[in-house]
Amino acid sequence: MSLIAELKRRNVFRVAAAYAVVAWLLLQLADILLDNFGAPAWVFKSLVVVIVVGLFFALFLAWAYELTPEGVKRANEVTPELARPNAGRRTDRLILVGALLVIGVLVVERAWFSGGDDPETEAQAVPPSAGLADPGDSAAPGSAIPAGETVIAVPEKSIAVLPFADFSPAADQGWFADGLADEILNALARTPDLKVASRTASFAFRDTDQSPADIGAALNVAHILEGSVRRAADQIRVTAQLIRTSDGYHVWSENFDGSIDDAIAIQERIAFQIAQALKTAMDPEALADMLEAGTRSVEAWEAWLKTQVLLEDLLVSEELDLEPILASARRAIELDPGFSRVHGFLASLWQQQLTPVSGLYDATTLSRAEIRAHFEKHIDDAIRTARSEGERLGYEADSAWVQMLYSDRIAYLRQAAALRPEQADIHIQLGRALIEVGAYAEAREALVKAADLGRGTAAELTTVYQFLHRVDPEAALLLVDRALAADPGSPQVLYQSQRALLYGGQVERAAALARAYVLRDADSLWSQAVQLRQACAEGRNTDAEAIYARLDSGSIRWLLLKTLGRDEEARELLRPLDTPDRLYALSTYLAYTFFDPADYPLLADTLARQGIERPPSQPMPFACKPDGGAQ
Repeated sequence: MSLIAELKRRNVFRVAAAYAVVAWLLLQLADILLDNFGAPAWVFKSLVVVIVVGLFFALFLAWAYELTPEGVKRANEVTPELARPNAGRRTDRLILVGALLVIGVLVVERAWFSGGDDPETEAQAVPPSAGLADPGDSAAPGSAIPAGETVIAVPEKSIAVLPFADFSPAADQGWFADGLADEILNALARTPDLKVASRTASFAFRDTDQSPADIGAALNVAHILEGSVRRAADQIRVTAQLIRTSDGYHVWSENFDGSIDDAIAIQERIAFQIAQALKTAMDPEALADMLEAGTRSVEAWEAWLKTQVLLEDLLVSEELDLEPILASARRAIELDPGFSRVHGFLASLWQQQLTPVSGLYDATTLSRAEIRAHFEKHIDDAIRTARSEGERLGYEADSAWVQMLYSDRIAYLRQAAALRPEQADIHIQLGRALIEVGAYAEAREALVKAADLGRGTAAELTTVYQFLHRVDPEAALLLVDRALAADPGSPQVLYQSQRALLYGGQVERAAALARAYVLRDADSLWSQAVQLRQACAEGRNTDAEAIYARLDSGSIRWLLLKTLGRDEEARELLRPLDTPDRLYALSTYLAYTFFDPADYPLLADTLARQGIERPPSQPMPFACKPDGGAQ
């Protein structure tokens, strides 16, 4: 008798199938019960091992023994007369019942997790608040384009990362959950052919009861990633679910268990598995390199996550309290003095406090000399600890920038661009630096190259055309269309696109974006700036002046005065900055082509001594005109 026939006769195949069905049901039940009772991860892992080992015993017993009317006997002692004729049929019935139970569990799981009331999978959309971003050079919050205005095809390889829920027993790990989701978002955003919704737009859907289809429509994405974090002592469980927005189907779902020491590895595994599930073109080694956190200290990485969450909280707060952010970043450096990413972050934070068009300008009571000393310390540490030559050159360029050594800054950025020609952000920084020295044609070339090299994400495109529109409005308009198609609900896209459209003379299109921006944010500084420049572009000078009169315009007062056409007031506003200790602050206005350094003797002399000759200042095309028109 052949081996296969003998296996069939002894019901070995039936026993294997029945065992598999029962084992699967046991594991599903254990996963639910152990998770709810807070059992450590090793309990579930041990159960899996026991079940796997038990399979071999079950198969051995099925081969060695047989059930007969006289009881269990060794198989080699059973004669055909003693064989129980219905033993196989009973096993078949067990398999059938088990299969029906499996189907039932799958149906319940599908119904439970694809809609309804599960807190892990739903979020409440909250209107984003006003941030502290520089309205000339970075993002500003707002709201989505009104429904019904434009229908845009949804890219299949597109995703929004929703904020992860905190299911920890003490509910005190929200910062960790947000930071983990943010790191995964940043990693995915660097995947070449994957479109990723902005953090501001995605995180607006926190604690929502909206369906995946509604979220997908609002963010123009084909997939959403949602999840939760449960942390107790040094153990964590991260649950992540990739959902297709068209039908709510779970494309991929997995639990990640481990100690807190595994947190960085878990972040990397989630991002990599999502990239694989969506069939992106990312090379595994390149993705792992991009996901490198910059430290092997999990505690330092946690402190870095907390720093970023605190900064996001600051950007929607009415109070400028930098101390918690500084304390968290310093903690990260104490734990890992070689964490260059944090040194660079702190240097940038102090640099913004020296920059008048930044919302963080003068955010502390420290003197400008003390702020400058903090910047120099951290930029030097960033240069010293940089993990690559390209990273070091970027920090060298920032150091030269604050020292107003323009040729050195541009030289460092050119070297970095030659070293990493595929890295779009280097070309963006080079483009800005070239605008500041008046090399507008070269700046345009660098910025257009950045747009061609980039991944086409909305955030990256807006970073390009917020500078490109100053030297080539027509080229910027092409990028505006691409950004609106990629992420029409992004506040940054709405804010920057409205201004670029005004530069390109498309006043009516700009008005539609202005209306979308102020729908849920009518009173913030940035919203008022949007309305003021739209009023000037439409020749409504009285309305524009009324808006300005209501504002405590703070750091952007110069920009608003220029928009109103009150050039003399704007010129005198900056006059106190033309001094040795504040000259860098004045020099940051060189990024605007309508700024004239000839009005400020010390700045003009500094540029002349470095051989820099900027073209005459260009008029702002949408500024208010005295006769009620627009320039």
